[in-house]
Amino acid sequence: MTTVVPLAVRAEPATAFQPARWSRPTELLIGQGAAREAVRQARSDGTTVLVTDTSLPEGLVDRLVGPAGKRLRRLGLHPGSITLASSGEIADSLGDVRHVVAIGGGSVLDAAAVARAILSRPELSTLIRRPTMPGLILCPPGRRPVPRFTAVPTTVGTAAEVSSLATVLACDRRKLVTGDALTPGTAALDPAATAGLPRRLLLEGVLEAMMRLLNICALPPVGQCPGASDAELLTLLAQLGRSGAEAANARYDVPAPLRIDIALLSARTVLGWTALGRDPFGGKIWYLSNELSTLAGVRKMTATVSVAPVVWSRLLAGDTRFGDPARLHTAWQALWRALGPMRLPTDPVAGFRALVAAWDVPALRKTEAPPPQELAWRTAQAWGGSQPMLGAFSAAELTALYREIIDQPRPRRSQL
Repeated sequence: MTTVVPLAVRAEPATAFQPARWSRPTELLIGQGAAREAVRQARSDGTTVLVTDTSLPEGLVDRLVGPAGKRLRRLGLHPGSITLASSGEIADSLGDVRHVVAIGGGSVLDAAAVARAILSRPELSTLIRRPTMPGLILCPPGRRPVPRFTAVPTTVGTAAEVSSLATVLACDRRKLVTGDALTPGTAALDPAATAGLPRRLLLEGVLEAMMRLLNICALPPVGQCPGASDAELLTLLAQLGRSGAEAANARYDVPAPLRIDIALLSARTVLGWTALGRDPFGGKIWYLSNELSTLAGVRKMTATVSVAPVVWSRLLAGDTRFGDPARLHTAWQALWRALGPMRLPTDPVAGFRALVAAWDVPALRKTEAPPPQELAWRTAQAWGGSQPMLGAFSAAELTALYREIIDQPRPRRSQL
């Protein structure tokens, strides 16, 4: 039985609210052999292309797709060099293709998703490259028919396999593209796809999924936010915490059933109704981390674990632009109880830093950081001004925020 943990009291509506909306089009194939079945389904549509991550262990893709998949045409991408041009090249090669199957981490799945969107709306590529365009690009409904899209993730945490959002690097800026054309029609969660994922990266993925929920939960509800939304959010957070702790404590390799549980929980952070009744632009941590990651040239979660403690410190000190202190405390308590044996601090900021250290997720080194003024300027251009993401922050405030992020002590790393 699910217990609904009360969060902050909701204000009574002053006017009639629009109804909350929820719709998810992705079919999930879950378990051993899911990738092979996904490829079989794709081939039944007609001409099929595999978009693959060239950094994957040798032979992994062949094992995932089976004998029939070995004969399919492949387009290889290296995660470290993916840009908008990569998606454009994929789009150019999809003329007679009926189905695209992408196998890889979040950046490879995103590249395939953006390629499909470009095929649907060719002008999208020009919009993304335009320097005056903000950080968020809305992709309208397509004008052209596009191939069906199946995603086979080889990592956990990004939830790119079920998302209508994708990030793309263009002109040294990482932009966020959203639209129905980016959403995979099928996602195959196969334990064989994550068999070679190092434990540290698996835990980093768990933390990424948990951060998505913590970011949402800290936001005060807007419109009609059903209690089931909060209940699912807190339940998912606790389940991710327990699964992460089990993975961290696994004596040998993380077992396949646990990896499937983690992959499914990660997907549910997007598939479920946790975001119902939330401000879609309220998660400030992502926008700040996106610019820090891009300019510093560090991993997304390295930036995220550096930004979150500073943002939460300000939130807990009363800066409501970052969220509701009571809601953050409630969310952290749910996670803290799930991680009980770790004996983390009950304070969200101290507890998060301790968790980051325990799971060995690297934070930003001061020597890696760009000047805070440059970070602030880039962030204001992408997400500030009249935009709802960070428009409430002045350039001086953003500069001070980044300076604090850069100057904070790094969590001490520990051996699992």
